[in-house]
Amino acid sequence: MKNIFWCKQCNSPILTPKCKVCNTNGFRVASDIRPVFPEEKMLLEILLQYPQGYLSKKSVWYTSGNLLLVDGKTQPLNKGALEKLDICKIREELSRKKSSYYLDHGYSFFNNNMQTFLLCNRERISKIEFEAFEIVEKAKRLDKDFVPIVSFSGGKDSTVVSDIVRRAYANPSIIHAFGNTTLELPETLEYISRFKENNSKIPFIESRSKHDFINVCKKIGPPSRVMRWCCTIFKTGPISQTFTGISATQPILTYYGIRRSESSRRSKYNVIEKSPKISQQTVVSPIINWNDVDIWLYIFERNLDFNSSYRLGFSRVGCWACPSNSSWSFFLTRIYHPELAEPWREFLISVAKEMGKPDPVEYVDSGNWKARQGGNGLESSYKGIIASRPCGDDPFATTYKLARPIENSLYEYFKPFGIISFTQGRSILGEVFVLNKNTGEPIMILQGLPGTNDLKVKIVNQNNYTLLSQRVNCQIRKYQSCILCGGCPSICPTKAISLASGEYKINENKCIGCLKCIANFDTGCLVSKVLQTKKGEVK
Repeated sequence: MKNIFWCKQCNSPILTPKCKVCNTNGFRVASDIRPVFPEEKMLLEILLQYPQGYLSKKSVWYTSGNLLLVDGKTQPLNKGALEKLDICKIREELSRKKSSYYLDHGYSFFNNNMQTFLLCNRERISKIEFEAFEIVEKAKRLDKDFVPIVSFSGGKDSTVVSDIVRRAYANPSIIHAFGNTTLELPETLEYISRFKENNSKIPFIESRSKHDFINVCKKIGPPSRVMRWCCTIFKTGPISQTFTGISATQPILTYYGIRRSESSRRSKYNVIEKSPKISQQTVVSPIINWNDVDIWLYIFERNLDFNSSYRLGFSRVGCWACPSNSSWSFFLTRIYHPELAEPWREFLISVAKEMGKPDPVEYVDSGNWKARQGGNGLESSYKGIIASRPCGDDPFATTYKLARPIENSLYEYFKPFGIISFTQGRSILGEVFVLNKNTGEPIMILQGLPGTNDLKVKIVNQNNYTLLSQRVNCQIRKYQSCILCGGCPSICPTKAISLASGEYKINENKCIGCLKCIANFDTGCLVSKVLQTKKGEVK
């Protein structure tokens, strides 16, 4: 963690104990900070019942722990109490007080304050720039065949990374990839449009899921902090397909705005590492050691355009419905974008009612919906893995009662095990053999007639029988639960899996039988994991 100090003489945060401008000793005020823009100052004046303009000529910063820093003095911000205020009245007051005169007047002071902030901390800017350029140079030396791409989310971090990478490569035409999750704030989409217009030389590629977020929520329940299926369906999957379109054979070097200070999970990330989610991708994080204060230093120093959501008080600008967002973030969304927030809140309340929650409104407004696990209370949930029973006296055969009738698409899910042969078995019984790719010997025999729900699986190759039977269970789960989420194609190292024409397909000529599409997900399938009502339960 960093130490942020305050210089009384300059009325500005400094990143060294002594101010580089006036040589005054500072006093510690925080571990990290971000600026409060005039738009957010205006909202705070309403929430805290300050006179209009009270904060306009004060140096205001936000620190961790729900603290405001006003002219170097910390002031607690009781967000929990503020979030209970009448949203409609806040909107009305904001609309009444909003004026270009106020903002112009407020920005005159703010811009001067930021110039002082830059002067006091120029030494820090040089240090973090050097570190970031060193990381990019190291990544460039990895492999000349890598295709460099900037992952551009429209947030402040990816804005900085975009500028650093283009400068380090001395190339204004580095490919930028934007994963439109369909849940972006309007300000993000406006910024993306501005960015493309102002950087016309950049090849800008946008990926977008074909799924509708609310429709998927109706099928498998809203995402939660534990079950963040939305990232795979609306981000990783579409981006992976886009990367395949950019380069089907060459490896990709993707520059991300990941920072260790953002979360305990990200604190363990490496500067350069193989992506665990997209097989052909190596991830580079040039600003991994930066803090918020460093990001804003760089943005102001380079005079970069950025997402105007930050001016409103948003600290992060990913998906507005993300369960990992703070309650304050959703509070701001309700204020500035009721057309997005209110229908989502009503939907969550309806789900809470379906789940039998005694106080659905409290369940939603308290944020407890974010802790939901599995499909408990949902009509689409299922208890356990699958219905199955041993087949007669054969200990290596199992009969499954499927929720989905047998179709030809069932056999696609068995292609990772080997070659599918429809000719060796008895067609009158619906027998299909799965053969070893190297020897042609049977690995397992599937038996089930099209249109029926009874499937018998006999494992012929009894080496590692337990592990193989578990993987069969995984693929049957996947067959019953698959909504073409995109998770399997993302993880496949040979790009053998496709979702063309609305069907799950595996190219046997490309599949190497690594089984990563099975082992990558708990229970073998992202959706089946989400819908399980009790972990590890087997029917």
